[in-house]
Amino acid sequence: MRTNSTRAAFAAAALGGLCLASSGLAGEKDFLSRFDGSFSGGGTVIRNAETGPGKVTCNLNGQSSGSGISISGQCQMAGFGRHIRADLRYDPGSGQYSGTYIGAAVGAASLSGKRRGDSVVLTITWPRPVNGDTHATMTIRNSGNGRLAITVTDELKPGSGRSKVTQLALSQS
Repeated sequence: MRTNSTRAAFAAAALGGLCLASSGLAGEKDFLSRFDGSFSGGGTVIRNAETGPGKVTCNLNGQSSGSGISISGQCQMAGFGRHIRADLRYDPGSGQYSGTYIGAAVGAASLSGKRRGDSVVLTITWPRPVNGDTHATMTIRNSGNGRLAITVTDELKPGSGRSKVTQLALSQS
């Protein structure tokens, strides 16, 4: 049974409201406030190398405070649901974002990265291998119009090259 990419998808969905800015803390607070409220949407997830993309839907609630944000909610895929939670903090000294994702069967994952334009590019570090390794890349794009685009790339099999395993679109409701 291979559900490791699903875990990455749920992490991505949980982080749908976690796009952060890189200019000064005051700018960060203004940017973070965009993610207060409810978000919903869906997209596709490739669970493993043997199956094609499956549909996923998510309903999440975001709350910003100071230099961070928390997102929690429920995601559904193929008849099962999972409660998820993600917390990120911005360090104005280093310009880095770090945090945790809780909800995957492999345990809590750490998150770290930086903003590039309208996107935050994060490394997901799992406590145990997912698709043969402990890292994936998540890109969260928010241009400020209430829409989020979330992509997770990972190798479906070791040595197979990176593929988009998650592609989600969420809207603020």
